[in-house]
Amino acid sequence: MTTQPIPMTSELPEKQHRYGRVWRILLMIAGVWAVGTAVYLLFLWPWMKTWGATEDEIEATLPGDDIVPNANLRSTKGITIQAPPAAIYPWLLQLGVDRGGMYSYDWLENLFGLNVHTTDQIMPEYQNVQVGDFWRFTPKDYVLNPGPGLYVKQLVENEAVLLCFGMEGQAEEPCIDTWQLVLVPQADGSTRLLLRSNMAMEPELPIKLTYFVQFLMERKMLLTLRGRAEQQ
Repeated sequence: MTTQPIPMTSELPEKQHRYGRVWRILLMIAGVWAVGTAVYLLFLWPWMKTWGATEDEIEATLPGDDIVPNANLRSTKGITIQAPPAAIYPWLLQLGVDRGGMYSYDWLENLFGLNVHTTDQIMPEYQNVQVGDFWRFTPKDYVLNPGPGLYVKQLVENEAVLLCFGMEGQAEEPCIDTWQLVLVPQADGSTRLLLRSNMAMEPELPIKLTYFVQFLMERKMLLTLRGRAEQQ
């Protein structure tokens, strides 16, 4: 009968020390994650979802707020453009990867093969927009087909372009996520461009934690729209 060798007593404290060190590292990682998440939710998330908007704009009822019933998440962003609404509205009608572009980071989107080229001029062929049109986030020949994009829900000339996120050919009814681009003229001749999103999505935590990328893209879109309208 054979017997298993008994570990030397000096090896046991070494193994216990090694395991203890691993657990300490794991606990430190968990602690850093917990603190980082708390800071993000308490400070960064509220700032991102209301970037550039005033308290009155955040609390205001905007065109399209009735598109998503029972919305549990809302963001309202705003930017001042030194141009009248009529000079901004045509740029809004050109949104779409295979149309006027997304007015965001073309180089970043093109890393994923989207072939985006944001225009720097008003394109007449993109101005005849109808309710029900679909503006794509991916090219028609993209590997993801049908792809995601925006359905045109309502148009108010020189005032609002109201959009709903969805997959091509699979419109969400009722809508669960909007882009509401609203133009508010100011007394000094400038215009406030507001971007509101109403969302009816669960669970909320993953949406909030992944919102940073969406915020960067939306912020860049507003800045680019301002640049285009003011240069015109």
